[in-house]
Amino acid sequence: MSNIGMMDGAFFVGRKEIVDWINQTLQINISKVEQTCSGAIACQLLDVMYPDKVPMHKVNWGAKQEFEYIQNYKVLQTCFTKLHIDRHVDVDRLIKGRYQDNLEFMQWFKRFFELSVQDIGDYDAPGRRARGKGGAQYNSSSLGRATGGSSAGEKSRGRIAAPPARPNPTKPPVGEKKAKLATSSSAPSTARDIPAQPTESAVVVDTASQEEIARLTSEVERLSAAQEDMQAEMTGVEKERDFYFEKLREIEMLLQDLEEKGEGTELTGKIFDILYATAEGFQPADDVVEPEGVENMEIPEPAQEGAEETY
Repeated sequence: MSNIGMMDGAFFVGRKEIVDWINQTLQINISKVEQTCSGAIACQLLDVMYPDKVPMHKVNWGAKQEFEYIQNYKVLQTCFTKLHIDRHVDVDRLIKGRYQDNLEFMQWFKRFFELSVQDIGDYDAPGRRARGKGGAQYNSSSLGRATGGSSAGEKSRGRIAAPPARPNPTKPPVGEKKAKLATSSSAPSTARDIPAQPTESAVVVDTASQEEIARLTSEVERLSAAQEDMQAEMTGVEKERDFYFEKLREIEMLLQDLEEKGEGTELTGKIFDILYATAEGFQPADDVVEPEGVENMEIPEPAQEGAEETY
């Protein structure tokens, strides 16, 4: 799969699409590509592509430290070698958990997967994962994250719907009532203990504020995701720019060598013209523009040695 180069469309796929593809394929619930840095997910993706070729019992799903990640990548690299997959895995960079390194590796993996697999059939992702170290716990935590939002929502709705406790409508005895009236002036704080019933306008304002907060929160999440996708696209554009610049630089050096050896031709001259041509209105940075009128200034000649000085 060495033919999947950096200019392949696979390396322009966004973060969200990569995360959704991993979650759907492996039936898990990750939220960031950095969570693939342990190497366990890459091992299982390869297991989907080549059933029973990956020793899943050696994959550590509970890995937390870099030395544990390295063991997973050793399993992956060994399988690459046995399956004749020509792909270098930069383990030292991946285990650091940096966004860009893991994104590019998963972009390549997604493209490799799509070129190799038509249908995963009845692949039992949780069952295969459970064979590895900590796989069962990983399955449980993944399912917990997937359902945690709905259960929290149900709890929240239950609290909102719960009616407030009503005071006991039983009338107090006459003597007790008189005692309360007698001490009301000396204990004004008791009135604050009784919660005031919210007015209808206050309820409307509170509901509108919550809706506005929810809308703004959703907008912030959308813009954050768009920023990450734009950053990834910008990185890809910069790599493409550097790639073509290096090619042009190599061509320039080759032509300069030919000129120095006296082997230049009319064709090399035309290529140089194309390389050094500038767009209209563009001025190279190393061109010095002299101020207006400098060319008409008279520069005095230096005095000759031994000439008599007059004062």
